[in-house]
Amino acid sequence: MKKEFMPYYISRAILSMVFVIIAFGTVSWMTLFWFTLLFGGFVLYLRSGWFAIDLSNPWFPLRRDDRGKETQRKALLAAVITGLLLSTASGLLSVEALGHLALPLATMTYFGVQFLLFSKA
Repeated sequence: MKKEFMPYYISRAILSMVFVIIAFGTVSWMTLFWFTLLFGGFVLYLRSGWFAIDLSNPWFPLRRDDRGKETQRKALLAAVITGLLLSTASGLLSVEALGHLALPLATMTYFGVQFLLFSKA
């Protein structure tokens, strides 16, 4: 790990841990698994070459070009649709588990769609 990226790694580790604890409600082997996956995604984004790196802001060094912004828009749209469909299905089908999974699955959809679109180029 490069020393100049340490603020990025620290902030993304905290963000990943907070997200998985909120999503799962507890700390267990499952939260550690998802933390590792999520944090690994952030490390992949930094090292992938998909983004320009601007070290003048060490906490948020990644910058998007026009292609990156379009990819982000498509991924966000897919994530919002996924979250809304799961939330709606939860209410209509009276399946509470779907409602609890809406946010984690929408987030995974966002990162998954973004990863697929970036890897196509």
